[in-house]
Amino acid sequence: MMETPSGAQMEMPRYKSHKQVWALKIATVELHAANGHIIHPADKGYAPFRVPDEYVQKHNPQPGGYYVVYDDGYKSFSPAKAFEEGYVAIDSEAQASPLEQAIKTAGADRAPRVTPADIEAEIFSEHYFTADDGAQGAFNRVDQNFGGIPTPEVLKLLTFCVLVLRNGFTVTGESACASPENFNAEIGRRIARENAVAKV
Repeated sequence: MMETPSGAQMEMPRYKSHKQVWALKIATVELHAANGHIIHPADKGYAPFRVPDEYVQKHNPQPGGYYVVYDDGYKSFSPAKAFEEGYVAIDSEAQASPLEQAIKTAGADRAPRVTPADIEAEIFSEHYFTADDGAQGAFNRVDQNFGGIPTPEVLKLLTFCVLVLRNGFTVTGESACASPENFNAEIGRRIARENAVAKV
């Protein structure tokens, strides 16, 4: 498990060698002296997350390598070659959607078709915000006057994902949480993204 910038817990893909670990392949690393450093995962569906300066100084994470979390919570970095030679993903089949599994089981994937991987390849960028974020942004615009009306707390429970495709088309997905006690920012983003991908 790892902690996201919002403090929510996020499940990462698991790998198995002589012991199990959780890991994300790193796409890019943003170095920010003041606000902490940001790792952008290469794995689709995982939002960027912050890591402390101590982690960067100790492990020097590089694009293409892996951010690794052990059972005891220790966080490390592994170069791609060493990691991929020592670990094999054990969740790949479990992560396939029930529909995708049914298609394979029925043998309905023999002819050319649009696959989830094809859709993922067409996603240029992804953006996340809550309805509260949007309302606050509109409220703070100088060319708008909402009379100082506060936004209801429930807007914080509605999460949006906007996917920008390589052809310039945009698609939205959303996720609503009925109970504030159950709200998890990372899960909300993942569900919103799944709904946006389904529209594609």
